[in-house]
Amino acid sequence: MQYIRDLDEKAYEYLANIAPAPWTRSHFTPRALTDCLVNNLSESFNAMILKFRDKPILAMLEWIRVRLMTRLYTKREGIQKYAGKLCPSIQDRLEKLKVESKAFSATPAGSFLYKVGTQYERHVVDLVKKTCSCRSWDLNGIPCKHATTVIYTNIQTPEDYTHPCYFKETYMEIYKEVLPPMPGQSKWAKTGQPAPLAPHIYKPPSRPPKQRKRASDKPRNPYKASRLNRPVRCGKCKKEWHNSRGCKAGITGETP
Repeated sequence: MQYIRDLDEKAYEYLANIAPAPWTRSHFTPRALTDCLVNNLSESFNAMILKFRDKPILAMLEWIRVRLMTRLYTKREGIQKYAGKLCPSIQDRLEKLKVESKAFSATPAGSFLYKVGTQYERHVVDLVKKTCSCRSWDLNGIPCKHATTVIYTNIQTPEDYTHPCYFKETYMEIYKEVLPPMPGQSKWAKTGQPAPLAPHIYKPPSRPPKQRKRASDKPRNPYKASRLNRPVRCGKCKKEWHNSRGCKAGITGETP
């Protein structure tokens, strides 16, 4: 917190009034098995349905249902061809940790208790409790680089110490359910009730926006040039402070 206070006093005061568990990894619970602080899942879903968000409700829901049906099938068929024990992304992450673990040395303090470190840092690893003082292993269930050093010292493999939620069998169990297809509207059951009438909607001028409204404090794209405080330039006479629609050069006979 002192580091945050040195950077920004207002940010320190804002975070000081919030419980640490929702915003700092040091207070996350290990039950969730994640150290993620972002909302990428909702952002990805919003980006996926962007093309059909302005459609009628039935057309939008049908498109989402078909999209999920095909995605579940793709995921289910793709993992069946994979021969590893862990999911591919987790295996790649573990391979990087194996390389990083080469810089550490392990000193036994008990049967499964080790001191791991270099000349710059030191950590305590317990293979029975599957914990490390860096808390990375505790939070996400994947052996950290310190635990990987200890596991290889015991002539074992880090894959055996990874949480079962990252196993291929667990992945297949999640995607085993099939989202069944549905017949068209012509095959739907008749209720005998009058058809609902569409509400009267006032259509404002201009094209309806499709982009999601961003918060005022959210940073803009640094690679996109902003038109703020830039003068308008006419495409006909090349002069500033008016556009081609309001250009009077072609009306009055003036030359640019």
